[in-house]
Amino acid sequence: MSDPIEKNFNLGGSVEKALAGDFELKPISVISEAWQLTMRNFLTFSPAVILLIAIQAAIFIVALKLQIGDLSAILVMFQDPESLQPGIFQSIFVANFSYEVVAAPIYAGVALMAMSHAAGLRTETRHITKGLPFMMPVILVTMLNLLSQAIAGALLPFLSLYLSLAFSNAVLLVCEKRLTPVKALWTSMRAVNKRIFSIAVIYLVTMFAFVAGMMLYGLGLVIAVPFFFHAKGIIYRNMFGIRLQVVATQQDAPKQETEQDEHIDESDDDNTPPTSGTPRGGSNTFDA
Repeated sequence: MSDPIEKNFNLGGSVEKALAGDFELKPISVISEAWQLTMRNFLTFSPAVILLIAIQAAIFIVALKLQIGDLSAILVMFQDPESLQPGIFQSIFVANFSYEVVAAPIYAGVALMAMSHAAGLRTETRHITKGLPFMMPVILVTMLNLLSQAIAGALLPFLSLYLSLAFSNAVLLVCEKRLTPVKALWTSMRAVNKRIFSIAVIYLVTMFAFVAGMMLYGLGLVIAVPFFFHAKGIIYRNMFGIRLQVVATQQDAPKQETEQDEHIDESDDDNTPPTSGTPRGGSNTFDA
């Protein structure tokens, strides 16, 4: 017989500390750790990132084709600016909005994987689907985020940039802290305001990484995108913390000896203890 013992703890900050500004967020440290995590998990994380990019690109192309029909019109636009059609930019905006919203659960899964790396857990490519259980709230929070940025951008472009930073933790708050979309956006904004400069510097570096990746014919995105997600995961860990769960299984052995196996999993809402001899997840394995 085995009597599983579960203990939850928080790695990093907490929502309360984040809202009070009681956390450290040094850009150099975050960037350095994000780079180390990117290199350490390159082979296991890259397939998920490539899959995310492929899904987003496919959705973008389909959404754009449904609106303008012949995609060659975009190439003609660059070759002959005078042939520019007024509705082309609106079509691109709608296509961009579509891929971000539709692919939001997959994006959330990749973000959760990077967050788990920041907690020292291993992940597998199949974990890209970990955002699917939160499909509706993730899609809703993404829509609210994009609409807010679009409205703000129509008034002041700088305000749209601010909102992109302010709401940057909302998706993870929905998935990891189980907050409602509106509360996640509000909580993220309040916490980001405490360290807005540091966060802006970190994301500015990731933007430069994206530019460098594009200059390498897009091949550099295989490193730039994981680097971005790892930076996001570290920021989230330091600000809001990551709930972890230690599951210890105590088994009776001959001569009344006791053996214990500890397994660290990311905390979830399932309070059902694992069956005897079958711990949830492997040691140091992400299992949202």
